[in-house]
This record gives sequence, structure tokens and C-alpha cells, in this order.
Amino acid sequence: MNLWSATAILVLLLFGPLLFHWIERNLEFYFLVLGVGATLLAGGFHRELIRAALTQPIPITAAVIVSAILFRYLREPLDRGFARLRRNFPRPLLAAVSIFALAMVSSVITVIVAALVLVEVIGLLRLDTDGRVKVAVAGCFAVGLGAALTPLGEPLSTLATHALRLPFFGLFFLLGPYVVPGIAASAALAGFFSRGEYHSAASERHVRETVGQAFVQGGKVFAFIAGLVLISEAFAPLATHYVAMLGDEALFWVNTVSAVLDNATLVALEVHQMPLERARGAILSLLISGGLLVPGNIPNIIAAGLLRIRSGQWARIAMPVGLVMLGIYFAALSLML
Repeated sequence: MNLWSATAILVLLLFGPLLFHWIERNLEFYFLVLGVGATLLAGGFHRELIRAALTQPIPITAAVIVSAILFRYLREPLDRGFARLRRNFPRPLLAAVSIFALAMVSSVITVIVAALVLVEVIGLLRLDTDGRVKVAVAGCFAVGLGAALTPLGEPLSTLATHALRLPFFGLFFLLGPYVVPGIAASAALAGFFSRGEYHSAASERHVRETVGQAFVQGGKVFAFIAGLVLISEAFAPLATHYVAMLGDEALFWVNTVSAVLDNATLVALEVHQMPLERARGAILSLLISGGLLVPGNIPNIIAAGLLRIRSGQWARIAMPVGLVMLGIYFAALSLML
């Protein structure tokens, strides 16, 4: 694929969802169409690429469907259990512990289901409007970090595991020492934002997911991952050349554009066979930057939609939190070099 064709695909990839609402609503299939187009421009399909596009999405797709169906039938018992906990624990402690636990299992139940559970937890905490926004932001930072620890968790981790040729727990060992403290800090922040009594605020809100919606969501995830696999392979030669021109520090801050793009898109473009030390900083930057604005990560989109959080409300809380986290991670990574 020549530079002009690559630039055209990249412009469509980055700006189409921002400019057209109908594309944003059908993002998964839009990426699949662009992936097919990029592959044709890059020289066409071959057996290994077709196999990768058809098989890589299967584990996370299956995990999304199974976990969503289980959540559908277990929601009421979980709600009753949470209500009992609510009688015995103060709201800040229950919020912090619940979000930490949810983030730690999000790489198994998938980020989509974790986001649905997060919204349910926020509803059961009986927060006022301001509290819901703040806890949703902190919770999405935690869940977004936790889901990256296995290839089942989210599209970013699926693509990164394949691009870096890692085993199943490869990302856990690569990112875990950095991600787990970030999860703990985000959960503690959620607890801080939850100060107050349960009876002092709004009534509970609940998530309603049907079995049919679980299969639809799984189909969308399959299309999204397949499209990104095709895009990653088509752009691999150009990405390897141009990303190599950036230093590790520059790449860390360039990746803050993940605030307005789903971070899996940038992983698909960047980390193809990247050295692991360099990939660690790039992925951590993408994970944190993905929480800054609503479009940056899947849990943000789900939580903001279900809780009716406007983009401006999200940004006012997430930007200062995320920038502080980026600064801390940048300093920690710099000290480790």
C-alpha cells in the first residue's frame, strides 16, 4: 500500500466516527469495511490473513456472549447480595472494593460485561448525579486498565497479544506491575467520590440486557476485531517504519490521541512486533489516555450512554485525573529505563 492510499484510509479511520453520527453508531462494521479496503490496497488477501481475521475474534466474542447471558440471569441475585453488603459496609468502602474486584476480573468477563456490571453497581450505590459521573469515570479507568491483562478482556489486549506474539498471560506479566497499582488508585478514587450515606441521594438504576442483545454485541465485537486485524496487517510495513522514527517518550505522549479514538485502533496501527519494553510504555499510555474522553474506550461509551453522562461532564472529571495518571506513569517508566 502506497503512502497516499494509507493516508486516505487513515483519515477515514480516524475522522469518520467523529464527523458522522451514523458511523459512530455502526463503528464495528465500518472498521470491517475499512479493513477489507486496506487489505485490497495492500496487495489482497492470503490464507494466513483470512485465518487470522476469522479466528482471532472468536475467544473474546464467545466470552462477551457467555458473560452477558450469565449476567442477564445472575443480575437479580447479585443485586440482592449487593443490597446485603450495603447494610453492613459504608458506601466509600463498598464502592472502592467492588470496583477493584470488578476491574481485576474484567480481563476474564470482558470489558463490555464489566462496564454493564459497573453501571449496575453505580445504580445500587444510590449516588446523586454528580457522584454517578465521578464514580463512572474512576470506575472506567479501573476497568479499562484491568481488561488489558488477558487477550479475552478487550479488543486492545486481543490485538496486542497477537501483534507482540505473546502467550495468553503475556500481557499480565508485561503490564501487571504497572496496571494493578493504577486499578487500586482508581478504585480508591471511586471510593472517595462515593462519600455520603446511601439514603442521601437518588434511587437505584438497573441495566436491562436480553439474550438477543448479547448475541448482537458479540457479533459487533467479532466484526470490530476482524476489521482491526486486517487494518493492522495492511499498515504493518508503514507503521513499523514511521513509529520507529519516534522515541519512546515522544510515542508515549503522541498516544494521548487515544482520548478521541478507541485505543484498540492505535494498537492495531502501532505495536506490530514492537520490542516489549517499548510496547509496555505505548500500551500504558493508550490505556490511560483512553479514559480521558467518552470515545476513547469501550467502557466509557457504555457507561456514558446508560448513565446519560454528557461528553463535557465526562471530560471535566476525567481530564485532570487522566493527566495526573499519565504524568505518574511517564515518570515511573522513565525511572525504569
